[in-house]
Amino acid sequence: MCGSKVMANKGGVRRLLLVNGNTNAALTDRLVERARVALPPERDIIGATAIYGPGYISARADAVVAARAIVDTIALEVKEYGAENISVCLLACFGEPGIGAAREIYPFPVVGMAEASILSAMQLGERFAIVTVGERWPSMLRELMRQQRLDDRCCATLAINGHALEVAASAEGARRKVAELISEAREQHGADVIIVGGAALAGVANDLQPEFDVPLICSFSAGLAQAEALASLREPVRH
Repeated sequence: MCGSKVMANKGGVRRLLLVNGNTNAALTDRLVERARVALPPERDIIGATAIYGPGYISARADAVVAARAIVDTIALEVKEYGAENISVCLLACFGEPGIGAAREIYPFPVVGMAEASILSAMQLGERFAIVTVGERWPSMLRELMRQQRLDDRCCATLAINGHALEVAASAEGARRKVAELISEAREQHGADVIIVGGAALAGVANDLQPEFDVPLICSFSAGLAQAEALASLREPVRH
C-alpha cells in the first residue's frame, strides 16, 4: 500500500486509525509510539501517513491539499480493514483538514486534535490560549475562533517562528520556546488554560506541566482521550 503504515498491538478488540495528515513517516512512527504508551495494551493501532501532500501543514494552501490527501488515505485503510472494523479515527494534525468530509463519508467517529483540545480547555477554564509553531498559524487559528464564535473564550494565539519539524528536532529548545510563550499567554493575556497544539509538539505540554500552575493541554493527548471516549460510547453496554 502507498504511504507509511505502522501497526501496534495487533489483535485488539478496539481499533484506532491514527492518520498523520503530513507526509512525514517518521512523525507517524513517533505518534503511534505515544499512542501505544497512552492507551490500554489491548488497543489495536493503525498508523497511516498521508499518501501525498505537504511534509508538514503550515499554511492554508497546505491544508487544502492535505484535506483531499487525508480523505484518500482513510479510504485506503477502509478498503483494507473495512469500515466496520475501525472503531474511531484520529486526525493527527492540528489544522484538521478534511475532517468534515471524512465525517460525512465514514460511519466511525473522526476526531480532530484542535477540536478535542479546545473542548477540553473550555471544560477546564474560562479563557484559553493556543501555543503552536509556524508564523501563519495565529491568523489561521483566529479565523477558526471567529468561525466557531469562540473569540470571547480564546484570549491569545501564539506561535514559535520557523518550521515545526525543525523546531521539534531540538527537544530541549522546543520546550524552552514553548515555555516562554506559555508564560506570555498566562501573564500578558490572562489565559487560565493553555493548549500546546500540533503533532510535532506532542508531549511537550505534559513535560512542562510541573513548571506551571495552570492546566496545559497537549492537543495529541486530548485527541487520543476523545477518540477513546467516542469509541467506548459506540460499544454495546455489558450487563
